[in-house]
Amino acid sequence: MDLDSRERALTLELKAALASALELPVVLSRMEGALFQLLPAEHAAWCMSNQARPAGYEWVTTDRLAAFLARYREMAGGDFVRGTVSHLPNVVFRDSEMGPRAVLVRSLPYQLCRKLHTPLEHLMSVRLDMRQGWHGGLTIYREHALEFSDRERALLQGLTPSLARTVRNCRMLGGVVKGRPFPDALLHQRNLECLVLTPALVEVLRTDRVTALLEEWFTPSELGPSGLPREWVERLVWLGRLEEDGEPGADSWACVREDRALKVTFIRMPEQQGQRLWTLVLEEPSSSLPVPTAWLPPRLTRREVEIVGYVLQDWLYESIAVHLNIKQHTMNTHLKNIRKKLEVENRAELVSKAALLLLAERQ
Repeated sequence: MDLDSRERALTLELKAALASALELPVVLSRMEGALFQLLPAEHAAWCMSNQARPAGYEWVTTDRLAAFLARYREMAGGDFVRGTVSHLPNVVFRDSEMGPRAVLVRSLPYQLCRKLHTPLEHLMSVRLDMRQGWHGGLTIYREHALEFSDRERALLQGLTPSLARTVRNCRMLGGVVKGRPFPDALLHQRNLECLVLTPALVEVLRTDRVTALLEEWFTPSELGPSGLPREWVERLVWLGRLEEDGEPGADSWACVREDRALKVTFIRMPEQQGQRLWTLVLEEPSSSLPVPTAWLPPRLTRREVEIVGYVLQDWLYESIAVHLNIKQHTMNTHLKNIRKKLEVENRAELVSKAALLLLAERQ
């Protein structure tokens, strides 16, 4: 969309704030001013799914929302926001698109915010999903009785790639660098393999297993003069030239060979000492995730269980087919049978149902 000079300036200010830190509370405090000028509102809340509690969320909110969202569990069953945004990740919805007004005002969240003297009248929300096996979201709330406009929705939609990257970067590296000097803090982490490079792609640091991973995954001819894979160097050069953020997924690389997978996420770090370092996070996803006991054979076939395991790990359907060496139409048949047997309509329903079953098994 075409932005006027004011919108352009506020958008640039917002993007700078989003890229300025790796801790969501810090990011929220820095972005509030520009956010609420661009999209007039009084409250905002980040959320991230909690891997320790599959049905739960971690919240970072503006001050007056804290008491409201602290009671999320008791209103989760009537959460019309989650019920809407979960079906279309990275798409902004307004409350007017989530259901009839008469139904929304009778919902548990609406009634609770009245009880807590937080008069939330209208909202916009987006589920932020970078296919990392978890997701996040941003919701902004308006107290006055003026619906968010089409243009305001489009403005927030334009920020979605930056919002998604912020949640991902904070989730992946926020706990590592908190209160510790970067990049040396990376050397003291377990199960986190990273390469740190200058903007000119000069290596600053690599963690213990990076060298072994490069030797296992690449032939000498696939490595450039710097010792880095040529594909990664090309991707970094391209990312460095982008004026905008690019679509979600543009700053990641993945490869599947036989029974192994390697994924690399290219993260542009907040500015330090006049430069923004690159951190490459290397991951070898496990071949499968726990599948609920109730779904094991004879409920599903062994192949269907295998596919469900990869779906729960957030693999793309196309990647699963390549990894299992099956045709796409065969993959589609398996997915159709899985949905029928488990009585789910889509990936989101399957993941949600699995999370609840796994949680019940642990209790």
